[in-house]
Amino acid sequence: MVREYKNVYQERISKRIREKERGRIRRLITPTTILLIFFIFIFFSINTPTFNKILDQRREIKAFQNVLEQVKRANQELKKKVEIISSDEYIEEEARRKFGLVKENQTAYIVVDEADEIEELEIEQEKYGISYQFWENFAKSYWSLRK
Repeated sequence: MVREYKNVYQERISKRIREKERGRIRRLITPTTILLIFFIFIFFSINTPTFNKILDQRREIKAFQNVLEQVKRANQELKKKVEIISSDEYIEEEARRKFGLVKENQTAYIVVDEADEIEELEIEQEKYGISYQFWENFAKSYWSLRK
């Protein structure tokens, strides 16, 4: 019987020890968990705006880099155009085309397109509201009679 009481007594003691340990663990876990959650909350609340700013700045940098590449390409194209325009051949070609200039010992010819002349006559007829052809024929016949 003593042995039974001893066993019962040991079981009660071991239960109390286990309950005390559980209580200690619970007492330690609850404040620790609360503090950990609090620090995590503080960390994210401080770093989230900063992290978003960093992401926004990276996006802006990429956008500006794309714009910079486009401007560089446009600049290279303009430099090529400047080279072409400043060449003597281009200046000569433009002088011939725009001003009808020719070199020495050359003859300039102007090719007139009949369709352009007819179009100009139609524009004049619409502008003045009378038949330009009628008056032109009238003038030709008048001058032919005077000869």
